[in-house]
Amino acid sequence: MIVLPSAPLRNSNTASVYVGRVFSEAECDRILESLEESKWEEAMVGGIEAKGVFTIEKDFRSNFQQSVPVDDTGFPLNRIGQEISRANSELWRFDLGGFVEDDMPWVMNYCRTGDHNDWHVDLGQSATASRKLGFSLQLTEGEEYDDGDLGFHRIEKQRSELTRKGTMIVFPSFWLHRVAPMTKGARKVVVGWVHGPSFR
Repeated sequence: MIVLPSAPLRNSNTASVYVGRVFSEAECDRILESLEESKWEEAMVGGIEAKGVFTIEKDFRSNFQQSVPVDDTGFPLNRIGQEISRANSELWRFDLGGFVEDDMPWVMNYCRTGDHNDWHVDLGQSATASRKLGFSLQLTEGEEYDDGDLGFHRIEKQRSELTRKGTMIVFPSFWLHRVAPMTKGARKVVVGWVHGPSFR
């Protein structure tokens, strides 16, 4: 006779994507005004050449990025962290630590025709191995560009829901997602990850 273990506790929210408008237009503009044109760099992809190595791979990903400017009060990362903590307590209940020094958030700029980020997950190797939740904070209005939208595998969300200025989207780092190719205009977002102990 085979004895099977009892059924594990299951969280029906594991595949949830949190969407909430948590920053005002003025606060988004404050972030945008703090950016420096000279600091944009070509975004990279990790793990193509070797574990923990990031390289420019435009077939997989094409956009610009720069580090998120953080002021003396901790804005905007303190607000982002608070909102993620609240969403996590309602949905996933993951064991979280916070942001980590070697994998800090970025401002992403999709501004060229064809700029995109192909289907991928955010949980990886080396510095990305402890990512628990990813987030995207919309700094521009969806009406300012065509296509270039964040999308999730087998999770349907309306474009108008995800592209309003000040909207933050939070999702598990293991969930497949992409940014579709840009066809017109520019989309700027804050993107980053909250880390924690290994899943077990």
